[in-house]
Order: sequence, then structure tokens, then C-alpha cells
Amino acid sequence: MPCPPVVVCVRGAGLLFNYMSQKIFALDFESYYDKECSIKTFGPVGYFAHPQFDAYMVSVVGNEGTSYVGHPKEFNWSLLNDNIVLSHNASFDETLFLYGVSKGWWDQCSPSEWYCTADLAAYCRLPRSLKGSTSVLFGIKVDKSTRDNMSGKKWSEMDDDFKEEVSEYALKDSVLCLKLWESLADKWPESERQISRVNRKIVQTGIPIDTALLESQLVTIKQALFEAEENIPWVGDKPLLSRAAFDAQCRLVGLEPPTSLAQTDDDAQKWLEENGQNHKWIMAVKDWRRINALKKKLESFDYATLPDKRFYGGCMYFGAHTGRFSGSGGNLNLQNLPRSDLFGVNLRHLICPEKNQRLVVVDLSQIEVRTLCWLARDKEMLAEIALTSDIYEAFAIRFGLWSEDEGVLKKKNPQLRHDVKTMVLGCGYGAGVSRFASMSNIPEAEAATRVQRYRSKMSKVKNLWNEYNEDIAGANEVNKTLHTEFTVELPNGRVLNYGVIREGYGKSNRGPKEYLAKVPRNGRHVDVRLWGGLVAENASQALARDIFSDMLLRVDKAGYKIIMHVHDELVIETSEKEAEHTLKEVTSIMSTPPEWIPDIPLDAEGSILTRYEK
Repeated sequence: MPCPPVVVCVRGAGLLFNYMSQKIFALDFESYYDKECSIKTFGPVGYFAHPQFDAYMVSVVGNEGTSYVGHPKEFNWSLLNDNIVLSHNASFDETLFLYGVSKGWWDQCSPSEWYCTADLAAYCRLPRSLKGSTSVLFGIKVDKSTRDNMSGKKWSEMDDDFKEEVSEYALKDSVLCLKLWESLADKWPESERQISRVNRKIVQTGIPIDTALLESQLVTIKQALFEAEENIPWVGDKPLLSRAAFDAQCRLVGLEPPTSLAQTDDDAQKWLEENGQNHKWIMAVKDWRRINALKKKLESFDYATLPDKRFYGGCMYFGAHTGRFSGSGGNLNLQNLPRSDLFGVNLRHLICPEKNQRLVVVDLSQIEVRTLCWLARDKEMLAEIALTSDIYEAFAIRFGLWSEDEGVLKKKNPQLRHDVKTMVLGCGYGAGVSRFASMSNIPEAEAATRVQRYRSKMSKVKNLWNEYNEDIAGANEVNKTLHTEFTVELPNGRVLNYGVIREGYGKSNRGPKEYLAKVPRNGRHVDVRLWGGLVAENASQALARDIFSDMLLRVDKAGYKIIMHVHDELVIETSEKEAEHTLKEVTSIMSTPPEWIPDIPLDAEGSILTRYEK
């Protein structure tokens, strides 16, 4: 039985609507969920397709006075035609609306725009969650206990008091969503709104999956997991990853247990490799965690792949402080798929179009190297990059390690090219000798030579670090008398905002003076040590993101079907017949700088694939 419409008046300081001439509606769906039937497990569309799923409520609040909460089928959807719709997490609400229309659950409508206020909040350095963003911005404490108590409860099973509580909760969310928009909308540029929209459109398109290979790989990984477990002596008696059981088994066979088993601990990994050769159970413990993680990733593919053989996952707009996209949580992050086979499984190969279709994969070449040189105003290096077919050969010549007379570096001396590449990628953001030695796996004496060579030959990059250091110190001094946020303006007008800087003295409070800033990370603001090299890295990444996002919009506008994007790479699905033309056109678009930064030399390369790879 559908829930009846309920009108709830929500009043309080600052919660009055701003009645503007343009109609704006905040919309929020409420739906059944439990531990098994959830968006976290199945992804948005997989969740909607689950047999237990039920969207039993929608709340809609308008700036012209509309205040509705009730069953979606009873809402007058024509109210939204040609008007703006908001949702806090539109990747859920808009996608559910479209899915429901396709299933005949409710009527169609055509809003002029559908904006995501979670994306808006992230752009404005606020937590993505409605609870977090409204708490920081308005000081409002949002109680989510009602949502927690809705788990496992169907509408028909709720008593009248809880139904009223759920209705009030849903309507309050829409009120706050609208309030958030009215407070921040003018800070969100149109170009960023478009990026948010196109990113959501890409996720709604879905990714073609080889379901037969997926089924086969699930069998393979389960067998690998079984074999690993069979080699662990305490299986069935104690937890597989029990450290106490591991240490006890070590002593039983005459081994002194290592102090750590962390993958980031070099000594621990060396111990595991050395002793694992004589004790299969040691390697089984080492491998089990990785095998199980792969199994969960495969299961995520399986859960969120529908009968149309398309996977519907997620990609988060403004997932990092720099504006970079990120994975949307859960066990599967499309931004970080393993590049090769692991335990007989290749996750990338699961992404595979139909026989008469192709994947066109195009990525920007060395984009952050180029953006760093642009920010450093190194026009000579940019000119050299523009004229070369191999950017690392251009740097080898700049470093005095190669000359054009010696031929093509990649063919004549690939090891030198590799060494130059590590210098360019590793030294650009101020890495010291010890750090660079560790990154490059070379002796510190050799690292010192390379770091010094980079800094002497790339003096303008070094000057950029120093300029940022001076800007940081200057902002801190001003802040002592006038509340000042440290910001870095990017060429398209976007600003990297580090908030108010404060002084610190290291973790022990005894070290040299340093500057601290709070940046958004995983829904909260965390302290980071701010210095020129870090700001140069952030600015380079942010500029690269803005350039890539501009291309994302241009490729979408040209009508190409983007099915995913990973870092600086676009993946497009097209017909076999159109593949060559698509590759040519998209490569051309991605080699052409945005209008707001015409003097940066860009390059892009791509390929036509029948199965995704890297």
C-alpha cells in the first residue's frame, strides 16, 4: 500500500525559503534497504533492479511554496517540467527517477536541469554528506537515526508514528538541500555544473561487460582462495588473518615472527619472501588477503552488472581537494583497476563491447609535466616539448644527457630514457635526496646527483616552489591581523583554497616551524603540512584536471558515447565502422588546449580495442 501524501511544515531559524522568480525544486527519494539489498553492494541501477527494492516515498520542496511528501506515483511530476531540480546525491535520485520512468513506476517529466548539491558542497570545500555540509555551513545538526532505523523495514510494516517520523525526515532533507543551493549556487560556475552533469550521464550509460569471462574469473578466484586456505594450518580453528595464530605457527617451525606484516613495510615483505620459499603457509597468508580483495572486486562487477550486460558503478565528481575525480566507494574503484593478471584474473579485460562494437581509448600524454612547466612559466621548456615527439628525450637534452645528433633516445638508450623519466616525475615537486632514492630504488649518492641536476636545469620549477613558500608565509603573516585564507588561482578562474593557515612545529611540537592547512579528505578536514612543493603538485594536478574536464565536455558535446574516464583517459564506445574516425577526432579534440590556456602544448594518444587494457 503506497504511503499517503503528508504535508509537513518545517520552521526554524534560517529555514525560510527564498522566493525567487525561477522555480527550483529539491527532491529526495526514500527506499527500502537492508544489508543485502543496498546501493553499496549493487551500485545504483543494480540496487534499483533488486527484487526487494521499493521506492516508497519522495519529498519535494519548491522555492515557490511546494511541500510534498508521499508516494512517488501520486506526485504531480509535471510541476518539474522546464524547472530546476536539485538532489543531494543526484547520481542516486536522478538515476532512480529515470529508471522508475523506464519501468512505468511514475510519470515522465522534463526538468530544465538536475543539479547535485553534494557535488556543489564538494566544490565549495564542504563535506559531501548533507549532514556534514549543513553542519559546517549552517551549524545545523541533522539526526540520521531515522534513516538508520529504516533499514530492513518496508513501508507496509511501519507503524503510523514511524511513518510520520520518516515523512518529516524526508521533507527536512529536501528543505536543507534547497537551503544549501540557495546559499552556495552562485559559487558554482556553469562549467563545473556541466562537468558534474556529464560525469553523472557517463555513469548512467553503463559499461559493457563480458559476462561469460566474469563468470569464469569468479570460478578461478574462488579456487585460488580455496587453495590458499588449504595451506594455512589453523584454517577452521582461528581467523585466517589472526596475528596470534601466525606468530604461534612461526615459533612452531622455529622462526622468529616479524614485527610487522604490513605491505608497506619493506623489512616485513623481505621476511615473507625469504621464508615463504620454504613454508607454503607463509605465502598463502600473504596471498590470501590479495586474493580475497580480488574476489570482492569481481563480486562487485557481478552484483552491478544487469541483464543488459552493462555494469553500473560510480565515479565521484570533485573527489579530491584538487578537483580530481575519484572512485565512489565500495569494493570496486574503476580509477584503480590492476593493470595485469593477478591469480589468473584480469579485471580490465572484463570491460568488453559487443562484437560489432569497439572501445576507443584516448589519454592525455604527460599532462602534469606540462602543467607544472606552464605554472613555472618555463616557456623555453614548453617550446622544446611542443617540438618533440618524445617529451623525455626533450628533458634528456635539457639535462645535458643527450643530443639530437645521437639519434632517437627511446631506441638508442632506453635505460637513460627511463632514468630521465623518473627524474622528471619524481623531482618536480621538491622531493629530497632520501625520498627520491626510495622512490627510484637507487643509492642516495646517485639520487643526490639526479636531484641536483633536475634543480639546476629546471630552475624555474624550483623558483615556483620558492614563490609558493613566500605566498604561504605572507598569507600567514597577514592572517595574524586579518582573517585570510590562502588561495591559489588557476588559469580558468577556479581557486585552490587551503583555508586559514596556522603555524606548527612538527608532531613533537619541537621541530622547525611549519605551516599547516586543513583540506577536505573523506568527508572531513584534515591537517596537511603546507610548503611550496606540495602546492606546486596540487596546482599541477588541479590544472591537469581542469584541462581534462574541458575535454570531457567537448567530447561529450561532439556526440561521442563516453562510458568511463580514468585519470587523464577517456574510454568511448563506438561501432567498429566508426572506430577509426572516432579515434582521429577524439585525439584531435584532446590535443587542442582549452580556450582559456591556448599556450600549453598538449598531446594525446589512443588506440582501438576489443577489450579494455592498459
